[in-house]
Amino acid sequence: MPNRPTTTTTTPTGPPTGAAGCWRTAAPLFVRFPRTRPRTAVVVLHDAYGLTEPIEHCCRALARSGHVAVAPYLYYETGGKEFRPDNEETARAAMSLLAADDLAADIAGALDHLASRLGIPARATGALGVGETGPLATRAAAEHDLAAAVECDPLDESSAADAARAIRLLDARLP
Repeated sequence: MPNRPTTTTTTPTGPPTGAAGCWRTAAPLFVRFPRTRPRTAVVVLHDAYGLTEPIEHCCRALARSGHVAVAPYLYYETGGKEFRPDNEETARAAMSLLAADDLAADIAGALDHLASRLGIPARATGALGVGETGPLATRAAAEHDLAAAVECDPLDESSAADAARAIRLLDARLP
């Protein structure tokens, strides 16, 4: 493990799909490591605006709390990282076009990365769903037997308190 917090982007592979056993490629990941050896991890699912600076700040705060934070770039297939808040309708339309199978593969890829590369099992992992992805985090927790799921309101530059509250909830629920 690194001695200082680091951020990396990686591309995992998701579960095999279909009878042919083809591998679905999962989204690239924004990964933030804590300064100490991680004991737990959190998969952060961004809201309709994408992997914005407030989402990255939330990942950094999770790392400062001792968790590995992993945020899939859910819009990677459409070529974008984020939408600006002044494009709310475009952002919501883009979110609604994400296929459930692709989202499932993105989450499975993030969990596979945590387990196979970092040794952090699902039972020591939580999911944080921001905005529209809140229910997706809850579903992922149920399907993958995660230790916790937390939903929070969309994050922006003025919502540090919302991120802090979500992190406190995760801290209380993770082993």
